[in-house]
Amino acid sequence: MNKYKWPLMADAIGAEERAALVDFINTTDRFTNGPEVKKFEEQWSEWQGCKYSVMVNSGASANLVILSTLPPKSRVATPACTWATNVSSIIQLGHTPVFYDIDRKNYGPTEDSLKELSRQGVDAILITHLMGLANNMDMINQYLPDVVIFEDCCESHGATFKGTKVGNFGIASSFSFYFGHHMTTIEGGMICTNDRDVYNALRARRSHGMSREMEPEYRDAVAEENPDIDPRFLFPVDGFNCRSTEINAVLGQVQLKKLDHFIRIRQQNYYEFIKLVNRFREHLYQPDHLGNSSMTLPFHCKSAEACDKLKQALEDAGIETRPFLVGNLLEQPFIKRLGYEANLPITEEIHRQSLYIGNSQFVTEHDVLSLEEVLKSVF
Repeated sequence: MNKYKWPLMADAIGAEERAALVDFINTTDRFTNGPEVKKFEEQWSEWQGCKYSVMVNSGASANLVILSTLPPKSRVATPACTWATNVSSIIQLGHTPVFYDIDRKNYGPTEDSLKELSRQGVDAILITHLMGLANNMDMINQYLPDVVIFEDCCESHGATFKGTKVGNFGIASSFSFYFGHHMTTIEGGMICTNDRDVYNALRARRSHGMSREMEPEYRDAVAEENPDIDPRFLFPVDGFNCRSTEINAVLGQVQLKKLDHFIRIRQQNYYEFIKLVNRFREHLYQPDHLGNSSMTLPFHCKSAEACDKLKQALEDAGIETRPFLVGNLLEQPFIKRLGYEANLPITEEIHRQSLYIGNSQFVTEHDVLSLEEVLKSVF
């Protein structure tokens, strides 16, 4: 039993989802990646506004598969304030991470960081639309016009930049359906792209690198190029086993119908939260709100002491807290052992002075307003 009256997330799998699962399990003779996965991919493409989607078993796997399409030993720009497996995947695939600092308003790269990346030279950038806020895509394109853009949208389903959903600006994008995110398939993720060649490469890499996962035109072309290999076990690229199951896809189809409603609640909570934070701007920085699809309610304190006091006050009030993601990844042991260094003043400040609490369809406007008393007790 959760000890918190306001946890990070509550059980998002309701009666409709359970009924759909029972009906599916009682009537199907296939549970691995199959027609339900394909159906969910098509539904997701329609919702996202993209041409192609590939379902995988997690958002982390989505980023791994995306990054595997890069040429060997690529230099990949990434924020230091992001999820650990983003950077792990870059390193594990033999690429070189190049860390950049983030803007406190929208969590995208600062202009100074983009100037430095342009000067150093990078082959690709894996941006993170962090916590439901969109990066400034105009500024990224201005300074890195010839760089491959991948978008991590795992925490930002439905966030927009100038009216366009994030995930539609780069070559490929990733989404997560983990329990704590905007919608859930228990575990699961999705890759989106508008490039047919990339789509077919992603389909093969998701499933061991097998050509039979590609569309017929691509599958036949590979078979003609390799006539001495049985096309049933033909591997034109290296790959992984990142396939999802039919069960996850069935859940996704039910949850997707509710996603826009979930996002509206999150947005309304966030708008009320921003108004509240603004009343304490002497002590708290205020992030942007335009185009948001809020995953959490973030507190960016102006001192580490204030952050510690706020964390204790929230926990004492029964409100579950977390550090702001992993803060500065360069402080983590696995990165320290590899010797990466970068000058990241805002990221370092976020590491010491920021935290977040949950936001979801289960959080009410009354809950958000109740935070005022906690903030008054601290500030």
